[in-house]
Amino acid sequence: MIKVFVLGFLILSLFVGGYLLTIQNKNITNDTHLATSFKLGVVNSCRKTPSFIHTLSMKQPAIDTKQQNHQGGLVIRDMSNNRIWQDESWTKSGYLAGFDRDNKGNMYVAPLPYVSLSLNPPELQNQIYKIDSSTAKMQLYLKMPSEEKPNNKNPFGTMGLFYDCDTNSLYVSSLAGSLPRKENGVIYQINLSTNTVVSQFNTIDAIGIGVFNTLKGKRLYYGLARKPHVYSILLDENGNFTQSKRFEFSLTRLQGGDTTVAKKIQFSKKANKFHMTVKETEFGFRLLAENNPEKKKYHFIYSIIDDKWSYVEYSYE
Repeated sequence: MIKVFVLGFLILSLFVGGYLLTIQNKNITNDTHLATSFKLGVVNSCRKTPSFIHTLSMKQPAIDTKQQNHQGGLVIRDMSNNRIWQDESWTKSGYLAGFDRDNKGNMYVAPLPYVSLSLNPPELQNQIYKIDSSTAKMQLYLKMPSEEKPNNKNPFGTMGLFYDCDTNSLYVSSLAGSLPRKENGVIYQINLSTNTVVSQFNTIDAIGIGVFNTLKGKRLYYGLARKPHVYSILLDENGNFTQSKRFEFSLTRLQGGDTTVAKKIQFSKKANKFHMTVKETEFGFRLLAENNPEKKKYHFIYSIIDDKWSYVEYSYE
């Protein structure tokens, strides 16, 4: 009788164990399917150079949004002889900073106040402009929806921009409406096919943003405006924000790190390895003139085994 009971228990255990193993494998399969729905690696390699740049007869054209030596807007600078070119429509929005390009060569740029608010009043900061790839003309593209109004304690609006080829999405970080002791910022996902905001990550003050396809899913990385920390949030198959966010690293904890914040986050592939570069800046909710101090770039390499970015070194811009 005991032997029969033991044999029955073993059979039941094997059945239950096999059932649970089937469930676990099913979950792993589903996770793997979700993880590989996007190709591992860089997401913005489809971006094109604006067509109008090819008509400028420049040897080494570069997009320059630094505020020195011109009266607002961005310029195209020939790095071989420092000659600059600027369309007259580019100065109508005041000073500009963050920008990115899409798969047609159109450029999207964000306004940024510099020294004073005369050219960049707060009520015109929470928006982005579009520069047509063919004509080079700039027009207002989209005003970001926000429940919080600009205020005299915070002159900033849109900050970082990043384009994702997989979903034809433009991600935009904004600080509009934030207060010294309250985060009202938003990271927006804009569908460039419909020209509408389709997803929002609310109550987060972020500056630099970037998207990368990890082995376990598409993630948007963002640097906080108030702390030297970088976090990431999982995006779904449409590029929408989920609830899964995680801490990645702090600049202060890196060798040679500072109490600065992440201004820009970029990804690349070199020698069959994926690299992330984080550019720093000093930031406060106040106007500061750019004085070109030496700023650091922090370099990381992605570990597929650990699904983690490993710090390598820093360099200067």
